[in-house]
Amino acid sequence: MVKRLDDNDLASIDHIGLALWRAAHDWRHRMRAELAARGYPWHESAAGEVLAHLGPSGISQALLTERMGLSKQAVQQLVDQLEVLGVVGRAPDPHDGRAKRIVLTELGLADFAERNKVKRLIEQQYRDKLGPEAFAALEAALARLAQ
Repeated sequence: MVKRLDDNDLASIDHIGLALWRAAHDWRHRMRAELAARGYPWHESAAGEVLAHLGPSGISQALLTERMGLSKQAVQQLVDQLEVLGVVGRAPDPHDGRAKRIVLTELGLADFAERNKVKRLIEQQYRDKLGPEAFAALEAALARLAQ
């Protein structure tokens, strides 16, 4: 007789994809919580996801939409929320007169600098937990998987 597994049997769904998802989810949660604690509360909302794709030079709204994998309307709403908060602005795209470029404001640039500090902090915590050799091996393995 074959044992039937029910939907609550987590052992039946454990796999590397789930382990990677859990690790990424934990990283994102830690990043969002730390940034909110440092005075950047928009990272706890969906609008904060926009900033993961936006650096000091800005990005075209079309490319932002492509990178986020969302509809144009959804990205527009998220950018609108950040614009109201004073984190981003819209500027003419120098390469396409009809298009807009999403750019960081002074507050957005401060957010960008803080995000880099938090990324380095979390990375150091992971390095301390795994040890330098295992951390380097993890980085190399993830890079190979992403190829």
